[in-house]
Amino acid sequence: MELYRYRTIKSALRELDDGAFYFAEPNELNDPIEGYLKIFWRGDVPAWEGLLKNFLCSLFYNLQTYLLMSNRYQNAAQENFLSDLSNKTLLFNLHQFDKSPLSKIFEELSEKFLAEEIVRQVVEFYGDDKIKCYSRELEFIFRTVIDAAFIICVKECKSLGLIREDFDENFFDVAYEISFAELKSLSNAARKQKIDELENLNCDMMESGLLALKLNLRSSDALYMFKQHMLWLRFIFPRNYVDQLKEIMYPKGYVVCFSDTPTNSAMWGNYADNHRGICFVYQTENIDGRDCITFAAKSLEVKPIKYKEQIIERNFFDTLRHLNFIRVEDWLTGSGGVKSYKLDGGAAADEYDDIYQEKFYRKITDWYHEREYRIFLPDKFHRYGDKFTRKLRYSLNTLTGIIFGIRTKFDDKIKLLQKLERLGKNIGNFEFFQAEYDDETQLISVREKTLLTKIT
Repeated sequence: MELYRYRTIKSALRELDDGAFYFAEPNELNDPIEGYLKIFWRGDVPAWEGLLKNFLCSLFYNLQTYLLMSNRYQNAAQENFLSDLSNKTLLFNLHQFDKSPLSKIFEELSEKFLAEEIVRQVVEFYGDDKIKCYSRELEFIFRTVIDAAFIICVKECKSLGLIREDFDENFFDVAYEISFAELKSLSNAARKQKIDELENLNCDMMESGLLALKLNLRSSDALYMFKQHMLWLRFIFPRNYVDQLKEIMYPKGYVVCFSDTPTNSAMWGNYADNHRGICFVYQTENIDGRDCITFAAKSLEVKPIKYKEQIIERNFFDTLRHLNFIRVEDWLTGSGGVKSYKLDGGAAADEYDDIYQEKFYRKITDWYHEREYRIFLPDKFHRYGDKFTRKLRYSLNTLTGIIFGIRTKFDDKIKLLQKLERLGKNIGNFEFFQAEYDDETQLISVREKTLLTKIT
């Protein structure tokens, strides 16, 4: 099977230098909803208590880290911490602290938190295993309980000498009244609308408070700066926490993208520098009936993208027992050591793996014109986190030709030929093509091009 890869001259020369494909993260691609899964939370009481316990412990850990860094490194560390907060919010495994004093602190704070009235209301409402709670609603849930969580965490930090005793943790009280009895009487659509209204109001009020603190801040006023950082932590933490919950459900994976057509003018325009670039031609190898490309140590299958509007839905609580980097009991055990039935149920391993791969081969129908194929590189064991490790050298026999764009410069063609020679390709046995505009069909066509030049 022939596959095509549209490239700018710069990226084409770099690829020939390496003789390798770079496997990209989904967020490096041009579709912002690449690999999107519609995540929801539906579970019993122990599952929700376990989740809320992790939320509280993660909040305390972040607050303590901030305070320790502030006391030691002052302003620079504060700014670095707050800017990096989105990457450090969630504690994957509370078990890692078993041999430290934090373990006992986590246990005591969790008991206090789960006993709070607002937390009990949340658990009672959502713990009947009937309501599908999506990420926007989950963020709302955490905002309803974060004031209680924040007060508990601040009081503990005071007892540890990390915060002054006279600091008022209620300096900006944005808690709003929420009636779960009222929510229970609403339909799913009405409940969503009500929660969106409350969430928007809450976020606007907190942002207003941040703006007021920032605009009135005097450079010498340490208390104002501290209040600003505390409010920022309360404001941004629930959103970052929910985002990271979604990220941990499936390990990262990386892809190389191709097309099955070299004559798409939009692709030439978008990916090949407005027709000034080129298009590589690759030939796959048939291995046990699968189209594959061979690398140094493995052969990876090339598969087509499925263009579907239907979104894959997954329950967060059903996936936890498949995550090898967490201790699942920490997440699915509630107050008094009661365990969730999700510990013994949830998605089967094969179903989990199928969804893991499927999310990398789906795009909405708006992208159908690209007729895309992909190689997928799974990373269940976190071996490819560094970009350098995601450059895999492919067999030289795989690259069989180059299609020059309508506007490819003569000097750039020379550079490409020189790179091919250095890569070890025999120019005499290599195929060259020229993309041209056909006046009659008003389409891009490709013709074979004869090059008799030998590079010396």
